[in-house]
Amino acid sequence: MKLFIVGKVDVLIITETKLDSTFLSSQFCIFGFSKPFRFDRNRKGGGVMVFIREDIPCKELFLHKLPNDIEGIFLELNLRKSKWLIFATYHPPNQNDTYYFQSVSFALDTYSKLYDKFLLAGDFNSEDSELALSTFLEKYDAKNIVKDKTCYKSLQNPSCIDLFISNSPKSFMKTITICTGLSDFHKMVITVLKSSFKKAPPREISYRDYKNFDRDTFRDNLKEALKGNINGYQSFEEKFIEILGNQAPIKRKVVRANHATYMTKVLRKAIMKRSELKTKYLKKNTQNNLKAYKKQRNYCSKLYKKEKKKYYNNLNVTQIKDNREFWKNVKPFLSDKGGNFSRITLVNENDEIVCDDLELANTFSDHFETAVTCVNVDNPNLSHNLLNSTNQIQSVISKFESHPSILKIKECVNLENAFNFEITNKDEISEEISNLDNKKNGTYGNIPTKIIKDNYDICSSFLENIWNKEMIHDSVFQDKLKLADVTPVYKKKDKTSVENYRPISVLPTFSKVFEKLIQKQITAYIENILSPYICGYRKGFSTQNALVLLIERWKKELDGKGYSGAILMDLSKAFDTINHELLIAKLNAYGFSEKALALILSYLTNRWQRVKINTSFSSWKELTQGVPQGSVLGPLLFNIYLNDLFMFLNEVGISNYADDTTLYVCGSNLKNVIEKLEQNSEVAIFWFESNFMQLNTEKCKLIVSGLKHEQIWANIGDDVIWESKDVELLGITLDSELKFEKHISKICSKAHQKISILSRMAKFLTLNKKRILFKAFFESQFQYCPLVWMFQSRAAQTKINALHERALRITYNNYYSTFEELLEKDGSVTIHISNIRKLVTEIYKVFNDLGNDSYLELLQANNSNYNLRNQNDLKVPTIKTVWKGENSIRFLGAVLWNLLPNEIKSAESLSIFKAKIKHWQPLECPCRLCKNYINGVGFVTISN
Repeated sequence: MKLFIVGKVDVLIITETKLDSTFLSSQFCIFGFSKPFRFDRNRKGGGVMVFIREDIPCKELFLHKLPNDIEGIFLELNLRKSKWLIFATYHPPNQNDTYYFQSVSFALDTYSKLYDKFLLAGDFNSEDSELALSTFLEKYDAKNIVKDKTCYKSLQNPSCIDLFISNSPKSFMKTITICTGLSDFHKMVITVLKSSFKKAPPREISYRDYKNFDRDTFRDNLKEALKGNINGYQSFEEKFIEILGNQAPIKRKVVRANHATYMTKVLRKAIMKRSELKTKYLKKNTQNNLKAYKKQRNYCSKLYKKEKKKYYNNLNVTQIKDNREFWKNVKPFLSDKGGNFSRITLVNENDEIVCDDLELANTFSDHFETAVTCVNVDNPNLSHNLLNSTNQIQSVISKFESHPSILKIKECVNLENAFNFEITNKDEISEEISNLDNKKNGTYGNIPTKIIKDNYDICSSFLENIWNKEMIHDSVFQDKLKLADVTPVYKKKDKTSVENYRPISVLPTFSKVFEKLIQKQITAYIENILSPYICGYRKGFSTQNALVLLIERWKKELDGKGYSGAILMDLSKAFDTINHELLIAKLNAYGFSEKALALILSYLTNRWQRVKINTSFSSWKELTQGVPQGSVLGPLLFNIYLNDLFMFLNEVGISNYADDTTLYVCGSNLKNVIEKLEQNSEVAIFWFESNFMQLNTEKCKLIVSGLKHEQIWANIGDDVIWESKDVELLGITLDSELKFEKHISKICSKAHQKISILSRMAKFLTLNKKRILFKAFFESQFQYCPLVWMFQSRAAQTKINALHERALRITYNNYYSTFEELLEKDGSVTIHISNIRKLVTEIYKVFNDLGNDSYLELLQANNSNYNLRNQNDLKVPTIKTVWKGENSIRFLGAVLWNLLPNEIKSAESLSIFKAKIKHWQPLECPCRLCKNYINGVGFVTISN
């Protein structure tokens, strides 16, 4: 007999009992339990019994009928604040695991329309590390909360097979196991179900009060105020804020930290009324008071469901397509505690908890200041001595005229014309203002974006004058535009450590407008000078470009039985350690005039920042080096600062995105590959040191592909780095065999979580909304770098298809049609077919000069070794292996393009091509995933 107890002896679950069920029933009824729910399909002594306390509403469920050989009972447990789906089960050890969990899965999908939370309890005869159960847990974003060993049939190797599985593990506490002597090998498992959660403390927020705001009056007052003597940007901003403050003053209020996103004024008032009537009833226990309270309670319940349904159906899909926005807008709404606010709590060096907003702000401010100086104590500041010199620009140029980077730039770059900033007009400024995002406001107390956009016609002439006179003529970037509010953004690992947060600067909105104008003019000049391997923050470039070239070069070498190796380099505080003086000297070497350099120097210097935590601020501190993360211009300046590194590295391939730089080498001899990596790593380390950056060799990683029989190591700087089986590169988990199994498992896990939430939302949504959200919840998980991992194994494809099928079943509430029928009903295709279409789309871009040229070396026109433009067919390369040859873009891309009908190939524009490609599927695709398996023959392509 195996006992599972939930709560304070509220629910008792007994599985595989050998005692008489009538005896058990009579004994447990003494302790206030109801008659048991029983599963007994001709099993001696009863298979599963569940005793539930008499005063807890519960019922057995029959909506989904389990197969006859699956032992279990589905129950509804109706608690005070929520309903739980309980499944008490016994899984015999001789029963197929995949079959068992698939049967339970179908049942859970059926009941997901009615119940948000479930608890599965019983003897599963399977540990959560085993494939079938781990896949099941991943599918439902569930966890086993039993951590101790429960089965001691083998004393030397005990196991945990008696489990509590829930998709809401935070709802349980004090899960333990106890030896009772009732069972021969098994301990009794106990857990406690929490019925309430500690509320988060309220928080103070600031806002502009638009209650008495009159647009016409504001515009009239603004026009009148700007008619006076406006002397520069500072005077313009002060006048603007003064007029705005009169009609929309800044106020503060305290709000609940767990404020529900669907909460409305009507619902809030109804809840307050319900609380009032409940208090009245508790004070005076009369039938009238009870009747009034119950009536209001029922009204609140109906109104809650109505507002929840309304919220979901009005949910803006653009708010949840981005992964961060999804968790911000949806997950908190469905979590146990609710709310969309995460309070920062730190633990300082003395192991004291820091949670006061002001103390947190000062702690972060001190850390962000000292973190940079600790990284590079030898990095000279752009000091006040330089700012006070008679000729700032010439002093900088002279100081670094013999610097290796400056000499290399002058050696490699041929300049024709010097770069100067140009004057602009009101139309260009108005265009940049119209492109601003209303949701992204500037610093605290500054002018909101929506007010700027609504009054750009009044402002544009003043902004034009500020740009043309102050910035272009006087080469001055106003100090008021350089004041930043810094928000600490959590990165990873321990949330209580200050080191795991990065500073993101929030700048005044007008600063973004002027930075955009500067960025646009610099980009037009510098774009052709930047290395094609710099893929960060550039139009037409992405992480996919950086990764595809690396992986395809590796596959080509491995297909010829060669070797590939890579060093993943980790820079410490790369953006924050950029030396302002050296950046100015590099810009001069790239052909920037002294007047243009003066404006950029003004932009970089005399920058001040403070840390903002809610409505508390640290003191102001000067930013003496680096570029602000969160600014418009910062990423472009970083790319320019890094660009000459690629001029020093000619014997290795480089994969770069922002501060992630990876050196890789391909060759037929493993020893030569490692030697080249070591030599070029030394070159890179020398560059980092001379450019005031620091390579964190402890976090550098080595990965090697190819047939070998020993573990490889390399000397990087003063450290020895041993090879890793897999590494994280630009968000992709890359293994040495290039199979991407671990990466696909990770993205499938994320998709499972979102589909589980979709299943909980489905009952509130219309079919059309479910389809839209399905695209955002499911397909978006597979949009990142699909050409990198699209050549996955059949096992990985099966996992993705099973996930896809589950999402479609939830969307259409259809649990009987096949996967193919569901795809046809939805008008969609599998993820693999979708990736094939993306691949030929990239080739179309290359043919028509619309894409990145990095794909050029992977493809070769049929009648030319060099010219790919305006060619209809591609040369299919000779390959030697399936995994590294057939499963490559250079091979499959050529085959698929040649299979594509000329009508689609010759599409007049990219939009027309994409419209036509939606209806195309390759009938004779040679890839392994599209082939059919015939027993005794193997994988073959079957033509229609």
